[in-house]
Amino acid sequence: MAKKQKRNFRASPKKLSITGGIAALALFVLVLLNEAMGTNLPLPSVGELQELLDGAYTSTGLSAPPAQVEGGLTVHYIDVEQADCELIQTEEQNVLIDAGDQGMGDQIGSYLRAQGVETIDLLIATHPHADHIGSMAEIVNQFEIKKVLFAEVPDSLTPTSKTYERLLDAIADKRLKITKAQPGNRYELGGGAVLDILGPQRKYENDLNDNSVVCRVAFGERAFLFTGDAGKDSEDDMMDAYSMENFRADVLKLGHHGSSTANQEKWVKAVQPSLAIASCGYDNKYGHPHREVIQLMEKMKIPLYRTYETGTVVVHTDGESLEIHKEKE
Repeated sequence: MAKKQKRNFRASPKKLSITGGIAALALFVLVLLNEAMGTNLPLPSVGELQELLDGAYTSTGLSAPPAQVEGGLTVHYIDVEQADCELIQTEEQNVLIDAGDQGMGDQIGSYLRAQGVETIDLLIATHPHADHIGSMAEIVNQFEIKKVLFAEVPDSLTPTSKTYERLLDAIADKRLKITKAQPGNRYELGGGAVLDILGPQRKYENDLNDNSVVCRVAFGERAFLFTGDAGKDSEDDMMDAYSMENFRADVLKLGHHGSSTANQEKWVKAVQPSLAIASCGYDNKYGHPHREVIQLMEKMKIPLYRTYETGTVVVHTDGESLEIHKEKE
């Protein structure tokens, strides 16, 4: 992939982690008390105090400080026209979310191999629409796959398309098991990076899009949110189920290619992104991203990248800063 433009983008921290300083301060206070009282009480290490503080954070529902991170994390928002495909890479693992539309298997496979991918540790199908799983069977056939994650879909909405059947056959041929995407499940990606499943919170009987897997990847102080085609009902349910810190993210892949059926203002305000990305094709028949969403991004002063303009977007983080590469000027 030609990287014609490079832009350094340092997102301002939304929240400062101070618990390490608190732990050190607590230890210092204990030392002073020992001296003042003439006692020789055993003192915990800073690490032991940190563990106690983390436990206190967890028990009260507050967020613990960012984990210690090693190396970096890179997210590729692959340009697959009016479709979705994202690659997440740490030094230890590769995660692929969706796999474009039909006929894109060679294109996506070539891109993955160019990034050094031989094994996909976690393959996530957000939902079984063709523009998300269209070429996933080919990806299953081309790469070693360790785990496959699907959202549970109501029987009434389970597709009977050849695309979906071909994917199930490819999974079965490799004797892989499909794991249900359960909100609350966490996957360790190595180096301190974690992927949390946030949705769907329930089965949505009226809209397959709302059954999309929604997941958040956190690395140090930075986070990325992936929403598939989840709409407003799913957004509302996640906001009811979690505190804002659970889905706050620096980079938001807009739901449903930037459709106004998703990306409502209260949701975007809760996520607090510094950058939004719409995966969509040039002059697409759906009009994505919709005018209302574009105006919302402008109102909130959130840069919006459309993949038909930028090409593939690659975001790298060391856990603190964000560095963005766009394929096109």
